[in-house]
Amino acid sequence: MSLVQVTPATARHNFLTLPREIRDQICLAVLQSPSEPPASPEDAGPRFAGFGSESERQKNVFYPVNIYPRYACQSLQACNHQMYTEVREVLARHDTSERGLDFTLDLMIQACDIWPTWTLLPGPISHIRNLEVEMRIFDDCHGSQFGGDGGPGPIFRPLLHLLSGLFHHGPQFIYKGALERQLHVDTMVFTICRGEVPKERFYEQGTGVGSPSCVLSVRHRIAQSVWLKLRMIASRGTLLGKVSKLKLKTIEDTREFQVPERKLAQETVDYWDGYGYHWGIQLPSDGGGLGREEDP
Repeated sequence: MSLVQVTPATARHNFLTLPREIRDQICLAVLQSPSEPPASPEDAGPRFAGFGSESERQKNVFYPVNIYPRYACQSLQACNHQMYTEVREVLARHDTSERGLDFTLDLMIQACDIWPTWTLLPGPISHIRNLEVEMRIFDDCHGSQFGGDGGPGPIFRPLLHLLSGLFHHGPQFIYKGALERQLHVDTMVFTICRGEVPKERFYEQGTGVGSPSCVLSVRHRIAQSVWLKLRMIASRGTLLGKVSKLKLKTIEDTREFQVPERKLAQETVDYWDGYGYHWGIQLPSDGGGLGREEDP
């Protein structure tokens, strides 16, 4: 009777058979992979204009109907119990002042309206290494919404409202219970770029319509206005303990500002309050809306 030699089956490999350190690197790469933003406000999907009581509602911010944004970690954690645990451990290791993760918020701006969309949202952590706020401008308002009669341009009201919602309520922007830990951003980067506007209809007196010098002039004026207002917000202590450094990026240059450890000027508080710009927690009112409660 002859013996038949049986060759053992080749071991089947999958993601969970990889060494743990390699799995963690792959998880981190997935968590830090950005998605594409909507092409334009018309492609933004279902939105609703503002929230809260009629007097406090900021109707110029069009929030996604799903106010619970989907974190990148959720798909990985849904695979099985082991992946759920390992992804949580990866997030915990990076939720520290020594590491942190990157987040990206896309803001489509048309006239005085803003459509916010998270394009990089790794997980529910409180320490953000870099928060990139990409401001895409989709109209030909000559930048007038960024500066007016010496006061802040009308676009800054919804913008400040949006930032207040982020730091007080988290990525959903709306109060759904107290945050377990205060958000902290090492570097908050505002990038100003152009959306797709047919025929580049920007116009500046003394230049040709759509000429390079015209577009450059408008972009420079917008950048200058945003930069001055960001520094003013930081100087009043609004970002104290929340942001360490501000950056503004355009095609031409990058500017940096270290957020001071104390308020630099009381008059900046009066300046913003005089224009009705409020910063604080939005608590639900008895009527189901959201009322404002100032920071202590």
